[in-house]
Amino acid sequence: MIKHLKYILTGPKIGPDMYFTHWLLFFKPLRILFQKKKIKKIGENSEIRPYCTIIGTNNVIIGKNVIIPPGTTLVTLPSNKEAIINIEDDVLLGPNVAIYCSTHNFENIKVPIKSQGYKVASVNLKSGCWIGINSVILPGVTIGKNSVVGANSLVNRDIPDYCIAVGSPAKVIRNLNTENEK
Repeated sequence: MIKHLKYILTGPKIGPDMYFTHWLLFFKPLRILFQKKKIKKIGENSEIRPYCTIIGTNNVIIGKNVIIPPGTTLVTLPSNKEAIINIEDDVLLGPNVAIYCSTHNFENIKVPIKSQGYKVASVNLKSGCWIGINSVILPGVTIGKNSVVGANSLVNRDIPDYCIAVGSPAKVIRNLNTENEK
């Protein structure tokens, strides 16, 4: 019991299932102190709202003016220093966005998937990008500066700067930079 309580207080996780500490997110002064203690780095005017889940808080970097809304899931491997989620300044996240830095290996058909280990890669959301509601971002992806990922998209490869990408898997449908040059 004591070991479990110690993990809830100091472990690299934030979420509704962390019942002893999750209530701190409901009160702004406590939220600011709590998120600074838990997250590797969090910028000015950024907030983690109640009902989001962050696993591997020691590998999450959040820039200035970012809100992590309810339902958002950020997952890194706490013990792996290569599994970094870097959210730069002024990024917009819709509710229920899921960002993952690892995925299971599944190549060996003779070994259960849960015993095959993980592929790990960092995720980078560049400044000013917007990730639409219910989108999923997989390991190793970079979303470009001021790019838009449409709602319900699955992003499994990089999205360049100033682009709009939608779908499952997400594909670039517009380049905002070339349109502005015209």
